[in-house]
Amino acid sequence: MSSQSANRVNVEIWNLRVPLDPPIQAPKGAVTETCLLLVFASNGQGHRGVGYASFRKASDMDAATAIAQKLIAEAAPGLAGLLNVERQQEATCESNSASRSAASAVSLAAWDLAGKQAGVPCADLWGRPPGRDSLECYASALWLDKTLAELIVEAKMHKQNNYRAVKMRVNRSLHDNLTRIAAVRQVYSEPGTVALETGSDWNAAIANEFMDACTAPLMWVEDPESHDKIHLVRDNPINTIAAGEKCVHARELYDLYTRGRLRKLIIDVQYVGGPVRFLEAARILNGLGATVGGHRFSHYSMHLLAALPRSLPIEMLDWTNPAFHPLAGPDATGRLPVKGPGFYIELDQGVIDRHGVKVG
Repeated sequence: MSSQSANRVNVEIWNLRVPLDPPIQAPKGAVTETCLLLVFASNGQGHRGVGYASFRKASDMDAATAIAQKLIAEAAPGLAGLLNVERQQEATCESNSASRSAASAVSLAAWDLAGKQAGVPCADLWGRPPGRDSLECYASALWLDKTLAELIVEAKMHKQNNYRAVKMRVNRSLHDNLTRIAAVRQVYSEPGTVALETGSDWNAAIANEFMDACTAPLMWVEDPESHDKIHLVRDNPINTIAAGEKCVHARELYDLYTRGRLRKLIIDVQYVGGPVRFLEAARILNGLGATVGGHRFSHYSMHLLAALPRSLPIEMLDWTNPAFHPLAGPDATGRLPVKGPGFYIELDQGVIDRHGVKVG
C-alpha cells in the first residue's frame, strides 16, 4: 500500500433527531428531542473515529453541519489535516457557536481515530500524568419532574450503582430547593456529595439568599448567575460555586477565575470549539490554581480530564447522545477507569439506523 493510500481518511457526516420519551424537565423547560451532528473518520485499516456535537434545535444542527462540510472539504490531506481543524476554523470561519461546534465534532473524531490507530487511549496522546488511570465521577440527573419520593428512589439507585456523588436540578424557590436537597441528602448525607445545577436560572439575589439559608455542605452550586455578574454572589464559608460551561474563549474562563473569584471551572468541549482548545484553557487554569471539570460529553471528558494533573469529577450524563452506549459507570471504589483505544466509544447502531440521515 502506498503512503498516500495509508494516509487517506474517509469522513462521513450524519444528522440525528432523537425524540426524548419522556421529555427531560430542565430548569428552563422541557427538552423533547436531542439533535446530533455525528462525524465518522475512517482509515484503510478498519479504524473509525467518532465525534459529535449536540443541539436542542434542528436549525442549530443544520448550521453546524454546513460548516463541518466546509471544514472537511478544505482540510489538509489525511489525519494530520483533520487534527488541525480547530486552528483551521479559527483562520477560515467566523467565530460563532455553529463553527465551534462543527470544529469540535470533527476534531473529536480525528483524535478518536488517532488513538485507535496508535492503540492507546486519547488521554495518553495528550500526555496523561502518572496516577490518572481512573477518575472520580458523579451521576448527573435528579430532574425537576421528580417528586420527593422519586428523588429518594433515584438517589438510592445511583448509590447502588457505586456513584459517590450526584448532581441535582433546582428551581428558583428557596423552600422547594431546601426541601428537595434534604430528600436527596437522606441518601447522600456525606459532606460534599451533592452538587446543584441551576440551569442559569438564578441571579445573585437568589444565590445569596440560598447560600445564607443552606447549611448543608454541597459539592458546588453551578451557574448561580450570569458570568458577567457572578462576582455579585458573595463568598460563603460552607459552599462554593462553579461555572464556565458557556464560556467560548480561555479569556472568559480566566475572567471567572480572577474577577469572579472562582476556583472550580467547568469547560464544555463543544462550546470552546474542540479538545485542543479545552486542554489549552484547562492547563492554564490548572497552573493558576483552579480545578477544572468537563461539561457533559462523558466519553470525551474522561480523557480530557485524565490528561490533567487534577480535576473535578466527571459528569455522567447520557441523555444528550442516545447513539452512544453509556459508559459502564464507576467501579466498586466509585471511580471510572480511563480506557482506550481512542475514546472507548461503543455505538448504538439501532439509534443511528432509526433516526440518522447521512449528509452529502
